[in-house]
Amino acid sequence: MIGKVLAGKAVVAKAVGGATIGTAIALGSMTSAFASDGQHITSTKASAHTEAATYTQAQAKAIALKNCGGTVQSVSFENNAYTFLIHGQDNQDHHVKVNAHSGKVVKVEKLSFSRSEAQAVALKNCGGTVKSVSFNDGVYTFLIHGKDSRDHHMKVNAQSGKVIQIQSAALTKAQIQTIALKNCSGTIQSSSYANNVYTFLIHGKDNKDHHVKVNAETGKVMKVEVVKFTQEQAKQAALQQHKGTVQSVSFSEQAYTFVIKGTDNVQHTVKISPQTGKVC
Repeated sequence: MIGKVLAGKAVVAKAVGGATIGTAIALGSMTSAFASDGQHITSTKASAHTEAATYTQAQAKAIALKNCGGTVQSVSFENNAYTFLIHGQDNQDHHVKVNAHSGKVVKVEKLSFSRSEAQAVALKNCGGTVKSVSFNDGVYTFLIHGKDSRDHHMKVNAQSGKVIQIQSAALTKAQIQTIALKNCSGTIQSSSYANNVYTFLIHGKDNKDHHVKVNAETGKVMKVEVVKFTQEQAKQAALQQHKGTVQSVSFSEQAYTFVIKGTDNVQHTVKISPQTGKVC
């Protein structure tokens, strides 16, 4: 999750908050993880560090900075490894992974294409308006509302800058959102997209959170269920893990994903199960 500087402008390499294809955050909330190239996307694949680790985050951070001097922009934890996004002294962004048990640096890489550069590639292939963006495993995923009035999900490789997948839905997100609300009245808290299916988290008039899945091709409601823990309850659980300000939230069938700007001035990603209310 790394970037570079082009023409004197810091570009994004980012740790993403939305994102897998299954996690998309609307541009309306882009004051959070992806508001500008000066901010960083936090991978939605990251989870809070609940596994017993020999090295603390602070110790791992010191190790990462020893290998790559600069400023830590964000940090995530998954599979017993801390991943730091560091804006280096060379004015480039670096993705540094440190094993939480051995303290060894297991990966250092740079992204060849920033989010803005990848977005330009996506829009060149599909003219329209970018509604959201997510980043995962070296791939940016853009939701573009095209000039044909359809929604298109486009994947761009962060190293090659090539479009590797385009999915076009027969129905727009707005149309599918209307279908979801007809089946479950309330307020949409968040939405995600994967495999031609939109998933909406709706806070219903019964004061409970509902998980509604709608097929993007047929408009058919595939699943409606009540989740045991509301987004607000999950938010409080996330803030117990890292005190700070929630910048963005996304929802999938497995977890609420919160991006938190911590009091330590580092960006953290915390996943909370909607069924157990525990960190997952």
